[in-house]
Amino acid sequence: MSLVGTLEADVDISATAQQFFEVMCNEPSQLTSIVPDVFKSVDLLDGLWGALGAISSWTYVLDGVTSTVTLLISAVNPITTSITYGMIEGDLKSQFSTFTIQMDAIQKVVGSTVHLTVSYVKLTEDVSTPQALFDKAVEVIIELGAYLAQA
Repeated sequence: MSLVGTLEADVDISATAQQFFEVMCNEPSQLTSIVPDVFKSVDLLDGLWGALGAISSWTYVLDGVTSTVTLLISAVNPITTSITYGMIEGDLKSQFSTFTIQMDAIQKVVGSTVHLTVSYVKLTEDVSTPQALFDKAVEVIIELGAYLAQA
């Protein structure tokens, strides 16, 4: 059994790639009002939203459990509407040595497709694949896309 893993999905949304990127990169604190059942707080700790190296704290609920993770923007490209967040610390650190979330929003004629990639390294073989967290991320992308398409 490998400690290293990747989960990937293509999620079609009604919003444009730019609309999606704008929120996930530059205004992720909006998630607390768009999907308040999932995100309780998203706070900038250091740097500027959307800038390489920016550090933010995210408090979220998964399966009734509230958790916090501190993320660093490790890659950002406004031209390709791509952003990567890497875990620095938080509740996930008890299970994973590394955990990254990459979102590439690809514009279509109508709407866009968000290619979601979650890459991780488990601390031990006993740690489960983060499928529930990945599935919740897909749900959030769908909800955000629907919200932005109506805005």
